[in-house]
Formats: sequence, structure tokens, C-alpha cells
Amino acid sequence: MKLQQLRVLLAVAQNGSIHEAARSLHITQPALSKTIAELERELGVTLMLRTTRGVTLTAYGTALVKRASLVEQELRHALEDIEAIRGHDEAQLNIGFTAVASGGPLPNTMASFRRRFPNVALRAYEQRPQQLFEGLREGRLDLALVSTCNGPGTNAFQWEPLFSLSMHVAVRTGHPLRRVRKLRTLLEADWLVLDPIDEPGSPLVSTMRVNGLELPKRMVQSASNLLGLQLATQTDLVSMWSDTVFHDAGAVRMQPGLLERLPITDEIPDFDVYLVYRSADLMTHMCAEFAKEARHHAKVNPPWRRPRRKAGAG
Repeated sequence: MKLQQLRVLLAVAQNGSIHEAARSLHITQPALSKTIAELERELGVTLMLRTTRGVTLTAYGTALVKRASLVEQELRHALEDIEAIRGHDEAQLNIGFTAVASGGPLPNTMASFRRRFPNVALRAYEQRPQQLFEGLREGRLDLALVSTCNGPGTNAFQWEPLFSLSMHVAVRTGHPLRRVRKLRTLLEADWLVLDPIDEPGSPLVSTMRVNGLELPKRMVQSASNLLGLQLATQTDLVSMWSDTVFHDAGAVRMQPGLLERLPITDEIPDFDVYLVYRSADLMTHMCAEFAKEARHHAKVNPPWRRPRRKAGAG
């Protein structure tokens, strides 16, 4: 099995057609088809099915594409490490994060990293935890900042505690429910949620679960923190936000006095944010430098706190 064969297979999987894959690789369609046929012959299986609508990967093809993607990313990492040793800082760094994790030192981390390494193509993606794990597993992400109130997750990755955030139930200033102290009283209110309601680790789901309550019946869901903040401060929607929103810190900020924290006496779980990666030994030089910046900025500038000490997963 040759790297060129894997690159051809990946191109077909990414483009969904022989024609587009050949064009992206600047080779002829017969040459591409020949490469795929040779790979299938070597493996003794059919990797893709050709139809009038394009190509579809078989189970064999899907399995190989996942591994081939990881091989390609590791090769890119190896070349970037070589360039770093030579004193060149041209590289690509893909960072993933959850919505809660963005409300911390991430913006300052990215800014300081960019000042040190202006030639690195830094890409950041807000995703759900399972999407982040998949990206790490397949090599599409180099590092992730994952928020959870349940401690480290899968043992497939390293989990390094970074910081903790308190969560608060909040309403717009002057809201008629602003003095409510019990979550049960809010179950009939209109809520804003920033995470999918089928995400078990979301702040709202976690809070209701630890208090033995059902989810509110009426909810508006927004995948955008910025839109969510506008809705929270300009409508009667009840919402949940981290400390950073109320202290003009982190990624999402607002004009002071637009949002009030409710004096809730029920338990609201803190969220711990972890640096999650496949292996410290496999980190590229640039990834390791970004992790250093994240650790540094997590130690300064409240309101986030040092994480609660929990055993990480190796």
C-alpha cells in the first residue's frame, strides 16, 4: 500500500466522484481509476461502488478512509516538525472547543500564539464533544478544549485539567422572574438553550438532572452565542451563562447591567475545561506551544478558576 494510493482514495471520498477527485489531484480519470483498482486488487476487497450519481464507499472503503486520513495528518505533522526544527514556523494548527470552553482564556491564548507564530494557519472550530473526539481520533483536530461537569471522558485521549467555570441562570434586567430562587418555579418559563437538548453534558441538561427535574417544556435553541446573548438581554427568555459573561471576559461579552443572575439555591454544577489530545508524544511543536499558551492564560485573569483535581484519563 502506497501513500499515493491513499491520497487518491481520500480525494475520491472527499469529492464524491471520480471526475472531481481527478481534477483536484491534477491527474486523468483513467489514471485515478487505475490507482483505485490496484489498491482494491492488493487488498482483495471492493472499496467503492460507482453509480450514476457518483461513488459510494463500501464498509471496507469507509474503514480505510478513516485510517488513511489519520496517516495523511500524521505525515503533515511530521513535515511541520521538521520545518520547526529548521527554524521555520509555517504550519497548520486545528483547534476544537465546546461553547462553554470558549468562555475562558481561549481568545487570549489564540492572540498571544498568533503574535509568536504569525505564519501558522490557526483554525478554530466550535463543536459538540462527540464531534471533537471524532476529529481528534481521525486527525482532523490537533487539540481540543472540552467542557464537562462529569470529569474526564474516554480513555482514548489524554485529559489535562485547565480551568473551571461557574454557571448561572440569568434573565434580562427587570425580568418579572428575576427574584426566583428555585428551578422548579422556572419549568413553565420560556428558556433559551445554546446546546442541543440531546447533549447530556449541556449546562441546562446537567443542572436539571442533578436536581431531579424534567427539562422545561418551552425552549428556543440557538447555535450562536452572540445571537443567544441578544435574545437573553432583549427578550423574556431564561438562559444559562458562565462567569465570564458577567465579568467582561472570554469570548462572549456584553454591556454591564443587561443581564441579571438569579439567586438560585438549587445545585448548579461547575464546568471543568480540559485540554484533550491523543498523546503528548505525538504533539507537533506548534501544538505543544499552543498548549503552553493555554496553560499560561488559564492561570491568570479571573473569573475562571484552577480546576478541581481529578484523575485524568490516559
